[in-house]
Parts: sequence; structure tokens; C-alpha cells
Amino acid sequence: MENKDSQRGAVVELIEVIANQIASYSHHYELYNSLETDLMDSDQFPAEEVEKMQEESNYHYHEMQKLTEQRRRSMRMLKVLAVDYNEQFWCLVKHAIATYQFAQEVLATDMYNAEYVQLAAEASQYMYKCVSKLL
Repeated sequence: MENKDSQRGAVVELIEVIANQIASYSHHYELYNSLETDLMDSDQFPAEEVEKMQEESNYHYHEMQKLTEQRRRSMRMLKVLAVDYNEQFWCLVKHAIATYQFAQEVLATDMYNAEYVQLAAEASQYMYKCVSKLL
């Protein structure tokens, strides 16, 4: 049974899901990239450590793949909720949500920093503007 009154709530929650999928991907990417950089100098590490680093790198890479698919699925769910879907905003919304998420991460480092508060507010406004154009 569909609750038509909860669609706005579903949109807001899907945005948060997508934002966190993007953030999780980013964290896995940082770890993956660091490991891959270290593996370039693998001759400086014992063979057992290189093997462990390769396993960890593969783990992060596979998590990045899964998160990408999950984010795409979440965005398709968002698309289904559209009243008048505007395809031109599909990719822009993804990037606007990413900007929103990373602005929130910056704000979390110092919630009393007025510039960080402003950055987060502007990112949020821009993201919702893009989402409203998409839907």
C-alpha cells in the first residue's frame, strides 16, 4: 500500500541515503588509492605484507563497485518519485548531493565556524534546487 503523503519524506530520506553512499564510496576510494600508491613500491615491503595490501585494495575496490550500484539504484528510486522528471538534471543532482555531503563533513569538523555553516547552507540550498528541477 502506497502512502502518497509520505513521498516528500521518501525523497528527503533517499537524498540522505545517496549522500551517505557517496561519502562511503569516497572513504573506500581514499583507502584504495593509498594502498595502490603503496603497492607501486611493493618491493619495499615483505611479500606477506604486499599480499595483505593487495587483499585490502581488492576489498575496497569491490566495496566501491557495490556502493556505485547501490547509489544508482537509490537514484532510480528517486526518479520513480518524480512528478515531472527532467533527465538533464540526473548527473547534476548526483554531484549536488555529493557537494552537500562533503560540505556536511566540513561543517562537522567545526560547527561553530561561520564559513563552514555558510558553505553547508549554500550546498544544501543548491542541492534542493537541483533536486526540485529533476523531479
